[in-house]
Formats: sequence, structure tokens, C-alpha cells
Amino acid sequence: MKKVKIFRRFYIFIFIFLFLSSGTAYSVTRAEFIGGLLKARGIDWSGTYEYDNSSPVAFMLRTGIITDKVDNIKANVTRREALRWCIQSLGLSFEAGIFSDYPTGFDDEKKLTSFERGCLVVATNMNPIIFTKSKIFNGQNNLSAKEAQIILDRVKNASGNLTFDMVRNPVEGLKIFVHREGVFTGVPAWRFYMDGIKTRAAADAFKNSLNSSGIDAKVFSTEGIYGVRTQKIEDYNDIRKLISTAKARGLQFRILPSMSNRDTNIVPKFWTMLMIDPSYWKILPLISKNSTKDLLKLSELSRQYGARASINAGFFATTTPGHGYPIGALKINGSMINEGYDGRGCLGWNKDDEAVFKVIYSSEELAQWYDMENIIQAGPLLLDDGFASTIPEDFNNTLTSVRHPRSAVGLSASGDWVFLVVDGRNGMHASGATINELTDILRAHGVMYALNLDGGGSTEMIINGKIYNSPSDGRERKISYALGVLPHS
Repeated sequence: MKKVKIFRRFYIFIFIFLFLSSGTAYSVTRAEFIGGLLKARGIDWSGTYEYDNSSPVAFMLRTGIITDKVDNIKANVTRREALRWCIQSLGLSFEAGIFSDYPTGFDDEKKLTSFERGCLVVATNMNPIIFTKSKIFNGQNNLSAKEAQIILDRVKNASGNLTFDMVRNPVEGLKIFVHREGVFTGVPAWRFYMDGIKTRAAADAFKNSLNSSGIDAKVFSTEGIYGVRTQKIEDYNDIRKLISTAKARGLQFRILPSMSNRDTNIVPKFWTMLMIDPSYWKILPLISKNSTKDLLKLSELSRQYGARASINAGFFATTTPGHGYPIGALKINGSMINEGYDGRGCLGWNKDDEAVFKVIYSSEELAQWYDMENIIQAGPLLLDDGFASTIPEDFNNTLTSVRHPRSAVGLSASGDWVFLVVDGRNGMHASGATINELTDILRAHGVMYALNLDGGGSTEMIINGKIYNSPSDGRERKISYALGVLPHS
């Protein structure tokens, strides 16, 4: 068995060497490029799954490291295909989605799909770059051996030291920072969720059809609506079939990777930060206009108030499907919605954007903030005058010292409000942050005062109607209240 593996690795090495050394006139096939991409990524695929022993191409497609369905692997690879596969193999598909409406700088960008345009933005702005900026991209052209060698060398470098930073100013007074670093090093498996099935009988029938085809699936229910979720699926070809089935039935679906990274020193990390100039915008707690007991998606809360941007806010409890209540102090425009919780961090502010970040210990102490028209409570307090807070708030160590998706609100030295979301629980996209890591991100960007908000599956930020992070559930979670960015009236 060992002799077979050694021979296979030797064969692949010679195979890749020959096609990369053959000169600029030689057009690279899809199989050759995918094989070179696997080698550049440095992922150990030997003996991972029995069916992958045939070729690196089978491994890349069956594991979903490349999510495209690739037919005729002997055909020449085009530049646009190489672009997509590089971004997918580095786990940057979400970032490409964020920037799909951002100008690429290439005159022929309209010939690309929106996802490809996003891929091109990422590929030309990451460090190291994958594609060089020029006037024309020529996505339909075949990829030459010389180009392939340059691209694969860059992918190899990115596999050990990837960073991606973008800054956007969508409107005056708002500045968006998007940061990504690191890559995944494990081999992904997948879970598929189909939502929106109206009856239990229909869900059971669909589950049974999956089970009979060899896919282990179970029925779940969320707020009276049924769905079907699979156990871990190792063959992404099954995921592709499920996507087609869900689309044919008009069902919503989610695909979540399940994996552990082998190299924890370069795990992927992702965050989005929004700087808000108070001379142009105000922030306000957003709670359902229909009932304070309603739980709504962040997008729904944003639409109710016409918020230009929003972030999930404090902790909350769920009572019945779609209903719950805030945990801790909540005051909106002078009206106290909910009482405070002793020993936890609070943020209060008035119409002049004078703010107090403080741990409160009694309702009497909270009442002294009479001039604070708005108050929210969560915790722990992160920063106090630029220093990490040392006030104990009795949070469990698993909440503070384990990496999770995180949300935070803060105030910078220049007086800007700051929203921050850190993605996590996704081995291909982002690993999350500890409380200390969250604090370090804020402090590195000039934030002087900050409060940790509810995190986990609630972590979400919306700007101009677009979700600027990847919620760990693969969809929006209904929450009790949020913080919104609104124009001064």
C-alpha cells in the first residue's frame, strides 16, 4: 500500500512539473490546473477517503474544496474558471459575495458573472494577489502554462500567509472595514438544510426519500415551519444534487461546512467594522414596532425603522416561537423598556452622543443615568479609556475564553461610534474570537470604550441592505432588539 501512495505522489509531481514547465503557448487543461491547485494549497489528501485515491481532481470536487461542477476535465481551463477555483479553494467565496457589486477596474467586467466580479475584486486586492490588475481580464481566454505557474505560486504563498483588507465609504459619514486572514487546512464535510416545508407529512416524506437514497437526514421544526437536515456528507456531489432538488421544489436551503483545521496557527479569521460619524448619523435601539415581545430578524428590524445600518444588540430570552424579551436594561428615547441586571456592562447615551460605558450594580445606580435617553445592557465591558476592562462580570469561561462569533459596540478616540462583528463556527471561513481577541481588534483601531454584545448565531451586521458577515446558522436568527444607524431628524 505504501508503494502505491509513493508512486502516486511521484506521478502527480512529475505531471504538474511537466505542464508548468512547458512554456507560454501550452494551454492548461482543467485537470492539470486543479491538480496544481491542490498541490499549491498543501492539503494532505492521500488516503483521506477511499474514492479520492484515483486523482487530485476527484478529491477537490468530491470534498467541495471546489464547489463548481466541472465537466470534461480534459478541456482547457479558462481564466475565469481558474479565478473561481482559486477563490473557492482558499475559502474566500463569502468575501467574493460581499464585493460582487464592487467595481473591479477591468473594462470587460460585465462579461463576468456577479460572483466572478467579486472573485476578481478579492483576487486583485488580497495579499498576495492572485491575479494582476490590468485593463482587460479576458476571462474567456484559455490559461497558459506560464500564467498557471504564476497563479499557483501565489496560491501557495497565500496558503501560508493570506490577508485581505478592504475599506468602503458607501455614504458620507460611514466607513466600512472588512478584514480576512488565514486559510482552512482541514478537509471539509458538509451539512445541508432545507427550510420552509409547510407540513410535517411533507417533511417526513422528503426525509424518507433522502434516507432511501443513502443520505441520513432528520426532520426539524422552527416556529411551526418544518425542515430537513442531513448528517455530515463527505461527497459534495451529493450536495450538488440536493441543491438541484431544493431549487426544483422551491425550498430555501443552507449549506454549512463541518471540519477541523489541522494547522491552528493559520486558522481563517474574518471581521467587519463600521465607523459611524455622529455629525451625520445617530444610533438608536431598534425593537419591534408591533410588540416589544416580538422576535424579528435584523433585516426586518432595519426595514421597520429605515436604518442605513444595524447590528444585533443585547442578550434576550425566547418564550414561544417568534416571541421573547430582552435580558438586561433597555431604554429607548427616554422610555424604559426593561429593567437592568446587576453586575453587567451597560452603555448609555444621549442625543448629544455623550456616552457612558459602565458596569452597573443596582437599579438605583442605573436610575442615576437620568440624562441618558438610550441604554442597552450586555457584557462584558471590553474597553475603558483605552484599557482592557478588569471588572469581573461573572461570565462563564466558555463564553469568554473560547472562540465564538462576536458583536460589539464602541466609541473611538475621535468620537465615532463603532460596530464590530467577528464571524466564527465555520472552519472554512472564520474561527471566531475570544473576548481578549475581540478587545485587541477594537483597541488596534483606536476604540477607547467598548461593550460586548450578544454573539453566536445572533451576530450580524447589515449595511445598505446587505449582510456584511456570515451568520453561523447560515441564515438570520430572530432577535429581540438591535442597534440602528439613522439620520438625524
